Amino acid sequence: MHYSLEMLVQGKREIVDFYQIATDRWGEIWSREASRDLGSLANLLPSEQMWFERHCGGRWIGQEVMVVSGLAGMYTTEAGFDHQLDKARLLYDALQSSYCSVEVKSIAEEVARSYGLLDASRV
Repeated sequence: MHYSLEMLVQGKREIVDFYQIATDRWGEIWSREASRDLGSLANLLPSEQMWFERHCGGRWIGQEVMVVSGLAGMYTTEAGFDHQLDKARLLYDALQSSYCSVEVKSIAEEVARSYGLLDASRV
């Protein structure tokens, strides 16, 4: 999450645009039949990684925006993951089992731990 935070601290407003674009894209991804199960979602994600990199600030920022918007986008400070917990775990598991870059997988691990998505039974 370092790229996003650095851009925010530096006042680079385009980071907000990247996250809004990414949130819209996740809406499109989740509306597809391929997002319903682990294997299909995992197969879909590598091409989506390329989309996020092209549309959300470049390789490094795009990877971070992809993961953070996908996972943290299902979380609120008021309710946690609440009714989206299974979907968040599906996304995390799909990212980890996909052919996405090692950087994406590492960011997913960091975000999942930060948001308490990985409990002791899943580690």
